[in-house]
Amino acid sequence: MGRKNKAKTNRRVGAATAAALEVTHNPVSSGNAVDGDDLAFLKQRRQFVDGSSCETPLYPRKPNMSLDPLAMQQKLLALPPKKRSATAERLIQANKMMMDIDKLQEERGEHYDDRHVDINILKSDPSYIQECVLWIKAFVSSDFRLVCNSTSTCGSKYSPLPSCWSHITKLRPLTDNEPQLMRVDAMSFVILLAAAMRLGVPQERFSLQIVHELHAHAEMKYDCLDFDDLKSHEETRDLDESYLRFALAWVGIKRARAMYRNEEKRTMLPFHRKDDVATQSKSLLQSIEIFAKEQCQYNPDSPVGLWNLGWFTTQVKHNEKQPWAAAVEFYNLMADCCMLADKADDDFYRAEAGVEAAMGLVLGGKPIVGYSVKSGAKVQVLRDFDLTWEACGGSDADGLNMPIGAPTPVAAREAGVKETNRLREKVEPTLLEPGETVIVPHWEVSRVWNFAMKAFSRLEVFDHGQYVYGETIGWEIGEGFLKGKCGPLAPNRYNTCPQVGFKNTRDKGSFPCDFCGTVQSNLQRCARCKKTQYCSRDCQKNAWKTHKRVCVAAN
Repeated sequence: MGRKNKAKTNRRVGAATAAALEVTHNPVSSGNAVDGDDLAFLKQRRQFVDGSSCETPLYPRKPNMSLDPLAMQQKLLALPPKKRSATAERLIQANKMMMDIDKLQEERGEHYDDRHVDINILKSDPSYIQECVLWIKAFVSSDFRLVCNSTSTCGSKYSPLPSCWSHITKLRPLTDNEPQLMRVDAMSFVILLAAAMRLGVPQERFSLQIVHELHAHAEMKYDCLDFDDLKSHEETRDLDESYLRFALAWVGIKRARAMYRNEEKRTMLPFHRKDDVATQSKSLLQSIEIFAKEQCQYNPDSPVGLWNLGWFTTQVKHNEKQPWAAAVEFYNLMADCCMLADKADDDFYRAEAGVEAAMGLVLGGKPIVGYSVKSGAKVQVLRDFDLTWEACGGSDADGLNMPIGAPTPVAAREAGVKETNRLREKVEPTLLEPGETVIVPHWEVSRVWNFAMKAFSRLEVFDHGQYVYGETIGWEIGEGFLKGKCGPLAPNRYNTCPQVGFKNTRDKGSFPCDFCGTVQSNLQRCARCKKTQYCSRDCQKNAWKTHKRVCVAAN
């Protein structure tokens, strides 16, 4: 960043206030312009970034959400080697593993008469162990984005399940840690984990019961569960606890999230109840948070854990987070996720985390607050939601790292006094005082949006962009803000935040009106095409002249 001026004063402001006056009236170059790092600005959470080098937003065509998964798979596998990205290569390898599973099953044939077999018998079958390992590796490497046809692996034509999985009769809360099986050694852990992956739609509850059981055994550290035992077997020698715990958390998140969104998936048998503690929305969400943190713990180089923590943060209806504070936390998580995805060369999370980070900015995720000070000048303050008066040492603090953008040193000093008083009086950072406005640096939205769209375009080469569009909640918000709110992309220009923080009833996100761009969660869809949405009857009428050209009745 460029040179900063620190205001000095002997008035009642004190040393803490003086150190807070980071005056930024002179534009400075962004890290992007200096070192060529497209994501440098994401690291500068507590600094103002100049918009002079902002790019025109990219708006690629939205993906076809009705594509046949098998057709998507065929297009992926048909990619010439020279046109395969690192992400495509990982997916192709995962699909190859699934084909290897098919071969193993065909070679085994009807070796087992029953659908469910004693786990001790299965542990003595190297072919079956190899199949379980391939299941785990294929799902982890593809982030559960695998295609199965009904006649092969997903149908498990020649592949039984361990009979002991049906002995796990209850879904206990993840924090309960009360196992229902007597012994689970490392090889049993691998077999049961593969079974949990195979028990997917529509058996999410049964799958989650296995996951919680395995989690209990792993957390209790029973003597019989020694992951080092896997090193002595050819089929499992490259598996370790970190990898398996990461995979276990992934399955748990997938199943818990499906049940969280759809109450019908919470009951499978007559004696199952929707109001059980473990199947309540708050409990399922808590499980997702625990699993996401474990993903960060067991594979800190993967963007997946941060992505899932970010999704957890959006659910303010059940996680008891303040909506604006949640938006700030969400943006920080997604910004970090972008950087990890870039290191991992993962286009899915480059695109998905980029879209969500853009939305986080639009919702006030970088809490820049604008207001007028006593002298009449307009200032912008980048408030740190984690900063406290005690953490700064009170009046004896050497400085407060709170950047302030002001046209003059006097205005910066006045803003510094106000921000210091807020800290001293312990005013909630999410409290906006009269005359204060949350503003969005749209050039940063444009940068992170373009970062996401470039990755999205690489995925669309093999028709996998629908994962990005389907798995994110911020596409319409980010695109709507850039298209309908900011006008020409001028350097150093801010826009008023259209919606500060997440809605209290938020689940799948808020979206902009297709006519006026107003962002809210209760928009009404066109009764004919079921695609466009409007905030009012007037907007729908005004849009009809243009919309009628493309409006087609939904099937």
